[in-house]
Amino acid sequence: MDKPLRRRLQPEARNLEIIEAAERLLQAHGSRVQVEDVLREAGVAKGAFFLDFPTWEDLLETVRQRLVSEFDAAYPLPSEVDGPVDWPRLVEWQAGAFIDFTFSRRGIGEALFHSDFAERRPLADNAILRLSAVIRAGQEAEAFGPVDPEPTARLMFAAIDEAADAVADGADRAAILAALQSLLRRTLAP
Repeated sequence: MDKPLRRRLQPEARNLEIIEAAERLLQAHGSRVQVEDVLREAGVAKGAFFLDFPTWEDLLETVRQRLVSEFDAAYPLPSEVDGPVDWPRLVEWQAGAFIDFTFSRRGIGEALFHSDFAERRPLADNAILRLSAVIRAGQEAEAFGPVDPEPTARLMFAAIDEAADAVADGADRAAILAALQSLLRRTLAP
């Protein structure tokens, strides 16, 4: 983590350097990373850092939002406009994608979603809103039963998140995913 300070960058480039340095370090070292580590990795001065991010938590919030956006872009939700959607299969696929995405970003995930920071600055319910939208669309297509989408999505996400944690802790991915898919199918069955 010992890098010399670099040349002067334009504000946008400096901002991106800081964010990318934080992402690399959080992925490698989790919540042990501190501002000074990011400063060294990015090669910026403390004053420059605080011009872009008034607090450490503002940087963590930015990194977390980028991670959520990365998932949303990598796994976009389809529309019936594009053709028929197998809604039950979509839910299962999204659950598996979340587990794999989470597993591949364990260090950064712990720092951003399971830490003191996450308790102080809870994430907006992006996953809940996303699952609720899928449930509503599946209900409109008569693929899902008459469940209340928001609380059902909240409980489903709790199961999906716990499954991701279990896989990260060494549980058999195939067995966890099979059990999760069975649970999701039964929950949403027409």
